[in-house]
Formats: sequence, C-alpha cells, structure tokens
Amino acid sequence: MGEERDCKTNQGALITSKGGTNISEKGSYVLGVDLGGTKIAFGLVDQAGQVVKDLIIPTCPGDGAMGVIQRIIAGLRQVAAAAGDRQGIKGIGIVVPGVLDIDSGRVVLASNLNWRDVPISAILEKELNLPLFLENDARAAAWGEKCFGQGRRVEDLLYIAIGTGIGGGLILGGRIYRGHHGNAGEIGHMVIDPEGPLCGCGNRGCWEALASGRAIANRAAALLAAGRPSSLGALAGRGEEVTALHVATAAAAGDELALEVMGEAARYIGLGIASLVTIFDPELVVLGGGVSRNGSLLLATVTRVVRQRALPPAAGDVPIVLSTWPEMAGVVGAAAVAFSRLGLLDEGGRALCRAC
Repeated sequence: MGEERDCKTNQGALITSKGGTNISEKGSYVLGVDLGGTKIAFGLVDQAGQVVKDLIIPTCPGDGAMGVIQRIIAGLRQVAAAAGDRQGIKGIGIVVPGVLDIDSGRVVLASNLNWRDVPISAILEKELNLPLFLENDARAAAWGEKCFGQGRRVEDLLYIAIGTGIGGGLILGGRIYRGHHGNAGEIGHMVIDPEGPLCGCGNRGCWEALASGRAIANRAAALLAAGRPSSLGALAGRGEEVTALHVATAAAAGDELALEVMGEAARYIGLGIASLVTIFDPELVVLGGGVSRNGSLLLATVTRVVRQRALPPAAGDVPIVLSTWPEMAGVVGAAAVAFSRLGLLDEGGRALCRAC
C-alpha cells in the first residue's frame, strides 16, 4: 500500500504485542503519539513503559495542520478502541520535533511539517476529552530513557537523536532541562566545521550537516557522482535516491565507499558528543533515532573519538549506549511525560519522575 492511498484512507498497521488483546482493568495507561514529518506512531503504554498496542500511519503534511490533526484523532481513537477499556486510559502524551510553547500547548514552529503557531493541545483535548501533554520529541525520548530505559539509575543523561537531522534531550539532576526559552536541545546546529557543507539553517558545518542521515546520504551521493565505485551505484543508475539506510546496508556487506561514509559520520558524531560530554559531564549518553539502528557500524568509532577528544574524567568512563527502543522511543517518551505530569509513576518506585 503506497503512501498516497494511506493518506486517503488513514489506514496503518495495528500490532498487538505479547501483552494481550485487552488492557488490564486494574492498570493505568496513556496514549503516546510521536508526530514526525513522514509518519505518526501511536502506542498504548502501561506504567512500566511497555507498548501494549501500536499503530503507524503516514503523516501526509501536505494536508495541512488540520488534516494531520484529524489523522492523529482518528489514530488515537483506533488504538483506544483496540484497547477494549477506555476507562484505564488516563491521558495523552504527544511529541513533536520543533519549537514548542509547552505551557499553552502550541507548536510554535515545526519546519518539517510546515506548521506555525498551531494550538494542537486545545484541539485534541476538546475532541478526545482526555488531558494532553505536549513535549519536544528528543527531550521526551530522553525522559523515557530516564524513567523506563537505559537511564533508570542515573540523574544526568544526554540523549542524542540522529535521524534526518540531529536533536538532543538533556536530563540534569533528574529533571528535563529545557533552558531559558524552553527549547534547549537544538544540538544539531552546533558548528563542528566552519568550512563544512551548508546546513538547512543557513550556517555551514553544523553537526547535522555532517553526521545526520541526510548528511550520510548526501556524502555517498557526492562520492558516487565523482565516479567512485560502489554497489550503491546500481541505485543511482536506476534513478533511485540513495538513503542512509542504503549506505548502512552496503557498509554492513563490506562496500568500501559505504564503510568510508559511515566511518566519517561516526567520527563527526564522536566529535559532537565529545564537546557535549565536556560541557555537561553526563553519567550516560544514549544514541537514538534512525541512524542509531545501525549502531554496530558506529558505536566503536564514536566511543573511541569521545575517549580521545573529551576532557577527563568524563572522557574515560562515560558509557555510550544505544536506545532501548530503536523504533518507539518517541512514543514511550511521550507516555513517560504524560505519566509524570499525571503523577502516576510513583507506583514503580520512581517518585523522581514526578519532577518532570
């Protein structure tokens, strides 16, 4: 089924996990939503951070903000209906990549959706009659790792989402760090190489222009255009666009050009992390996002560069690990934010999560 048909029918793949077909009558659950530029992921999540049911549909941003919001409403209703017991669902968490006004529940700017000043919380709460909590996607993913994943035993955590771009979330002193204007974490626009490639923000040499999924694809395409031999050349020959996934797959198969591109990206990822580790001195660094799914190709080089470049003592012992949820970090993070603001994470011995 192609995206065009999906955009018309709003159909996606509903997957029931091992948790069963109906939710427990005694449990509390929230609905988590990860709104991205190409897809919307939904999940019914329990208080242990387990995704009981999930659904993925295309975003179709060309339908405009209200069109996308109607798709979100339909998706939430579909997952809630599949749960079998609406009474156990206590609220909704939704995460969006972009600049947000958390207090008013507005998306100030989400460039990949072409949204400006969209009052998403008010619209969804009115339609669904449930409390809704809005958060940036990378900050929420960091909070999900803190509450349910790799960061359960740490107070200072750095989460880095490497996908089409690069975003970040910081947990400092056991709390989400949002900064003075509420939008801390735009780490993809740190300048790593002032003479580097042009970034979408207008600067040159930003971290995401060097190490993101888009950067990986662009670098491979440039080397192919320069005549470098590679198995990826067959894609270009068919007129297909080379993606970061193509490059990672070719690298795993031993393609020299792809290995070079992935190695270069890993070095740049390591350089960026080294600076952040030196500044924030976290107990743990978690790599998430689409590129992290190919962590076996990256992690050794990233760790080596951090050890070489960050200042001691952090350089020597900060663990660098892959996200607990390669595909659903945004959904689990959205749920963690909702549970925290509802005051429902205390039962698992995590009173600290109320700090969110």
